Amino acid sequence: MTLLDDRDGLGSVDPSGMLRLVEGFAAQLRDAREVGTRAEITVSGSGVRAVVVGGMGGSAIGAEIASAHLSGVMGVPFLVVRNYELPAFVGRDTLVVAASYSGNTEETLAAYRDAHARGARLVCITTGGALAAAGEADGHDVVRIPEGFPPRAALGYGLVPLLVILSRLGLAPDPARDINDAVDASVEAAASWGGGVPAERNAAKRLALWLEGGVPVVYGTTPRTAAVATRWCGQLAENAKVVAHRADIPEMNHNELVGWSGDRPLSGAARVVLLHEAGDHPRNALRSDFTRREVERGGAVACDVRGGGSGPLGRTVSLVLMGDFVSVYLAALEGVDPTPVEPIGRLKRELADTPRTAGVERRTA
Repeated sequence: MTLLDDRDGLGSVDPSGMLRLVEGFAAQLRDAREVGTRAEITVSGSGVRAVVVGGMGGSAIGAEIASAHLSGVMGVPFLVVRNYELPAFVGRDTLVVAASYSGNTEETLAAYRDAHARGARLVCITTGGALAAAGEADGHDVVRIPEGFPPRAALGYGLVPLLVILSRLGLAPDPARDINDAVDASVEAAASWGGGVPAERNAAKRLALWLEGGVPVVYGTTPRTAAVATRWCGQLAENAKVVAHRADIPEMNHNELVGWSGDRPLSGAARVVLLHEAGDHPRNALRSDFTRREVERGGAVACDVRGGGSGPLGRTVSLVLMGDFVSVYLAALEGVDPTPVEPIGRLKRELADTPRTAGVERRTA
């Protein structure tokens, strides 16, 4: 029996229960829908010419998935900014959503202050912290989400309230059916890939075993799977403590593809995962097949991954959860606790001890 089929063994490596949080994602989605529905939103969507979400890490990925999901139906641009500064176009006709799970993410706080100074329409999504305090003091809408999760395990609260709020403001379609599909896909994922399902019938466990000892390279083949590839790499890094790489098809076919023609790229350690969903552009399907053959010719091994789900958001969430499960199982195989992220804590402490003006001259020189 593999370690991954030993529930007690998994629990000893995962004392904070990251696997339990992944298995319970459907409940989080249901609650997140209620959060978005109950939120008091006073800002107007009338005349909004762009939507910008400022966030980092686990607080930004929900917005990135939402942006990809809505790209074919929203009538205004939807941009996710993962940095301190907002684009020059942001102003009174821009809806800015400042998303920080802790409420203390310094890049998001800087973006919030920038948006406030420019008179943008602001909504804050957070558990509290400095962001909630500033939003309430400045008279902006503050949507409070539940505390107690590692930010990366609170994806539902970064995704679903945003979809609901954009719909309430008349900027996006009603997401009710999509959210129901996502809930159903989450239930299906837990039943198929949860800890109690043995590896012989569990695709997530088998994929983790395949990735063990390798360097994960994740390619998306649609805008939605490109966002999912970002999520996979973040989860593999934070949960399994391994560095992973991501890129998108077709863009990587115009540059990165050539790198696979070298002498055993990544020393032959690459494990290439190609993420697919129904609705792949037929030309990208051809490109994906060629890419797989090319990376294998370069000495790597590759596999295709398809999730479940019935609707577009359900399929996206299914692929997200496959990656979440894989990252926790790979953490167990690596013998590491998936929850702590100590290097991020060290960075935050160092930044807290450094004046906020430090580095400005170097950056602008």
